[in-house]
Amino acid sequence: MMKLQISNERDRKESQNRERRRQCELERRSRIFNARNRKIGVDLPFLERQVAEKRAEREEQDRRNLAFAQQMIKDSNLAVVLEARENEERRRINAEIDAYRQQYQRPEDRREFDLNNPDVLKMQLPPRATDDAPVGMSSAQKFEGEDLNYEERRKIMAAQKNAWLEQQVQERKAAEEERKKAEAAYMMAIKARDARAGELDQMERECRYRLGQANLRYNEALAAEKKQLDQITKEQEEADNTAEMYNNLTSDMLTENPDVAKSALGKNRAIGFMYKGMNQEELKKFYAAQKDQMAAAKAKREAEEKMEAEWQALAKSIQNEVARQDIQDKRKRREIARQLMEENQLLALQQKEKEKYYRDVVNNNVPTDDYYSQFNTTTR
Repeated sequence: MMKLQISNERDRKESQNRERRRQCELERRSRIFNARNRKIGVDLPFLERQVAEKRAEREEQDRRNLAFAQQMIKDSNLAVVLEARENEERRRINAEIDAYRQQYQRPEDRREFDLNNPDVLKMQLPPRATDDAPVGMSSAQKFEGEDLNYEERRKIMAAQKNAWLEQQVQERKAAEEERKKAEAAYMMAIKARDARAGELDQMERECRYRLGQANLRYNEALAAEKKQLDQITKEQEEADNTAEMYNNLTSDMLTENPDVAKSALGKNRAIGFMYKGMNQEELKKFYAAQKDQMAAAKAKREAEEKMEAEWQALAKSIQNEVARQDIQDKRKRREIARQLMEENQLLALQQKEKEKYYRDVVNNNVPTDDYYSQFNTTTR
């Protein structure tokens, strides 16, 4: 008759305790056998704080880059405005120079204009007795090279030349003063731009210095905090290790108490993780079973050796048979090769006799020159 064991509350608690201990053992095994976590460890809050710090530092760097870019754009716009002003000033000066040339340096006011005047023939005086007396076209009284009013004209030309020189000197002085004023204004603008660039560079250096100092102070604070956390962690770990050592020394595992291994489920059942070993009666049964296993293993090994010897004998006989068949095949191949060689020699001899027959009997009528000379001798 089969006996059924009904689980009670005590059995359920024991099962729950075993499951809880099994889970704890699995967690501890995963924690201990993980070399990286055991030796290095993972500080997740510290890593998250580092990620946040890196993100804030990146945002601060982006903000500084944006500010520098905006300032660079302002400087570029200022340089563009100054360059536009300079170009406008140059265009104004060139326009004034062109206007001066149109007003005071006309071609007809040049000293040699009388040599290049296209209307010189229209402006010549007619033949005359004097320069002011008109004469007819056929009077032949005016000739090339004559200049009756040379002295008066020379004086007028000298006075006009002096007036022109004085006017050119005054105009050149005025143009030089205007040029100097424009260059002075341009140099002042360049100096102002350089001063502004120097101020911006100084401000940038000061900002970088302050930022470096702030980073240094922040890193020092982080290092101090990290050192303090390491010290607290070390003290906590030492306290945990001391408590674990004390618990292990006072536990039933090291005191070798055999009663703690007895299970509540039956007298023949034991708790595995608290089991300390077998008694003398159990050892005798174990040694007897071990001897029986050794005898069975020896008999099995002898049977396997016997079967292996039989297989080796069979393989050797098969190998000998294969070698004998191989020798017979080689002999047959040599015989076939010898027969084939004899047949080839016979065929070669027949071929030589046939060639000799064709050469001596069939092909002995060779045409001579008389045979070829009878052709193409007539027109038909």
